[in-house]
This record gives sequence, structure tokens and C-alpha cells, in this order.
Amino acid sequence: MKLRPRHAPIALDLAVAIGLLWGLLNTGQFDQAYRLGRACRQIWPDEERVALLLAFAQVELFDGPDPDTAAVLARSSACPSWNALLARRSGAA
Repeated sequence: MKLRPRHAPIALDLAVAIGLLWGLLNTGQFDQAYRLGRACRQIWPDEERVALLLAFAQVELFDGPDPDTAAVLARSSACPSWNALLARRSGAA
């Protein structure tokens, strides 16, 4: 039996914030997710997971991610399928 590789542990407050963002997005509460995501970006400015979730909220509310979020996404190659999804949703692809 092979063991799955473990992910690097993250801080509890970051894990809770990501869970809240994900929950808001899943329930279609994009405005609340956008506001929470902006606050989270002030606390964790280079956190890719927060940037990805914030970008999704921005795509749903506006035409796409703001320049700061787009810059984090451009630096990040962590999730190319998510970036492709965001591009499709914003009509860029």
C-alpha cells in the first residue's frame, strides 16, 4: 500500500479563511467572497490559494481579476487548470 504524499501544513487561520472563501464561492455569494478575499490578500499578499479564490470571485463580479491578483496568478504555476478556468469564465480564452 502506497502512502499519499502529505501536503505542507498551513496555519489554522489561513486554512479557515480558505475554507470560508471556498464556501462563499460554492454558495454563489460572490460579493461576500470578494470582500473576504480582499481582506485575506492584505493579510497574506503572496498566498496563491487566496489569490486563486479571489480571482474567481472577481471574474464572477467583474470582467476579471484586478492587476494585483493577475500578477500573483501570472507568477504562479501551481494550478494551470484553475487559471484556464478563470480565463474561460472571463471570456479571455
